[in-house]
Amino acid sequence: MWPSGTLGRLPDAKCVLAVVARPGDEACYLGAVLDAFRRAGSQVSVLAISRGDASPYNDSMERLTSVRPFEFDAAASALRASHCMLADYPEAELRRLPVARLAERVIRMVREWNVDLLLTVDGRLGDRIAACVACHAGRELAVPVLGWTLPHDVAKAVREATGLSVTGDADLRIDFELRVRRNAQQYAMRAHGSQARGDCTQLARLAVQGDREWLRWLVPCGDVPERGRA
Repeated sequence: MWPSGTLGRLPDAKCVLAVVARPGDEACYLGAVLDAFRRAGSQVSVLAISRGDASPYNDSMERLTSVRPFEFDAAASALRASHCMLADYPEAELRRLPVARLAERVIRMVREWNVDLLLTVDGRLGDRIAACVACHAGRELAVPVLGWTLPHDVAKAVREATGLSVTGDADLRIDFELRVRRNAQQYAMRAHGSQARGDCTQLARLAVQGDREWLRWLVPCGDVPERGRA
């Protein structure tokens, strides 16, 4: 049995915004968690910082810059997201652009959609740009940030099964362990048809995780500045 987090239920939130680096991450990493929030009564929205045009996979007949926005919309619909937004930054440019500049779109969406919780992907992945951007926006607007992660033992099993670069977190750093349903997540993943070959790796990861997801506070409620959003 995998180690347990300190809590078994999600934090209360009226509106959750998922911030990811590229289309697809909202489905394969956060899909089941977003579905859990929605079933608990939260409104969910998704924001991808780039068009995902640097992906090594393309099983479509179209250029990625053309097809991935439509796939993102379809995945958001499968997750029953109230809003979705795809920023127009080239994926290859993300690491070269200032975090504060990338966070501007997140800040705008938080204000427009009345977001009271940000959700992103961490897990000590090789690419942590989305987590950095979400945390910058969260601290700027006094909105807590929750990050997807894995316990060390699970991350090790995932690396061995899939080769994914994920190191996870120590048990004491994990705040939530959830039992999830994956139907909506699987529908959302299928919406990204151009990435079908890459999905094999993510499906192998989900087989290791089973029906469990883990989250930790990246910006806890008590760590944000005491100021308004205006």
